[in-house]
Amino acid sequence: MKTLLQRLSVFLFVSGLSLSGNVAWAQNTYGGAPQRGNGAFVLKGETTQCLPNSLLGVPALASTDCVTMTREKLVSTPSGKATIVWRGTVPAASRPAQRVTFNSTFTENTHGESLGRTYNTVAITDPNGAITLTLKEQSKEGYGKKQGRK
Repeated sequence: MKTLLQRLSVFLFVSGLSLSGNVAWAQNTYGGAPQRGNGAFVLKGETTQCLPNSLLGVPALASTDCVTMTREKLVSTPSGKATIVWRGTVPAASRPAQRVTFNSTFTENTHGESLGRTYNTVAITDPNGAITLTLKEQSKEGYGKKQGRK
């Protein structure tokens, strides 16, 4: 009986090692924080930055002016899709008379691990001053299990 238990435990140990080697783990990073696992990476916590009007398209501001905004959402999936949402308020003197939608593209040029990523952006400015900037990336290569399949 003791020999049977020893053989069974060795078999289960070796089986466990071989199965764990078949699991693909995503290794995407944002802001230096690695994504581990095969689910979406969600960056917790808000951050505030002054984003340039070249991304926002507020007509009454120069392209070099900026608006203080808070990042409310950052989600990246192993398949290479990323969404980032920023919200803020345009100063009262610069608010448009009607809703303004501004589409553009943005290429990351400051963070090492995200250097060169290109995002399609949509900025929506309402007459009450609320502004929302959404950046969406559709990466050409994924980081998850399906990478390399044909």
